[in-house]
Amino acid sequence: MMRITETILIVEDELITAELIAHILSEEGFHIMGPVKSSAEAVALCEKSSVLPDVALCDIHIKGPETGIKLAETLQSRFHCEIVFLTAFSDAPTLKAAFALKPVMYITKPFSETQLLVALRMAMFHLLEQRAGQPKSTTLLLTEREKEIVALVQNGFSSKQIAHRLNISIETVKTHRKRMLQKNGLNSISQLVYLLHHVA
Repeated sequence: MMRITETILIVEDELITAELIAHILSEEGFHIMGPVKSSAEAVALCEKSSVLPDVALCDIHIKGPETGIKLAETLQSRFHCEIVFLTAFSDAPTLKAAFALKPVMYITKPFSETQLLVALRMAMFHLLEQRAGQPKSTTLLLTEREKEIVALVQNGFSSKQIAHRLNISIETVKTHRKRMLQKNGLNSISQLVYLLHHVA
């Protein structure tokens, strides 16, 4: 099965929002590129990076002459990543232009942590569907508690939310996540969610 790096390119010109997104995603084990504020910065970062983004999280209204929509088109064609749009605008012309690129999701600000994580889980799932296809029959080694945790991850729960829901510590949640990957020979939670969907 193909490996994905769970690398997210963040294109957001509002510093506080960009830092919040980076913090949320880092806490959940995603690898972060950026944040960057413009199309030129985003393309330059991808060109010089040894690891390309799996998903670009793009604000539509960014600094510079190019919009996030135009940037997304470039990122799709040159670097073959999935797109999740993030914007404060939901007017009809903007929506029409954004949806023409077939993004995985369009998130309107203000957004919740769950909305953000669900969008990225969906993007990773779609990426695996496109690149890996139907996985071979496999048996996953998971305890009942581990199945509980991965189901919550799939539904956009953060480690902190899972810990609160199951009345365990965040470190225990992270330990479970790490153990699930190790014993099944996987390198990402996204792969585990993908395989669970196909073997269920």
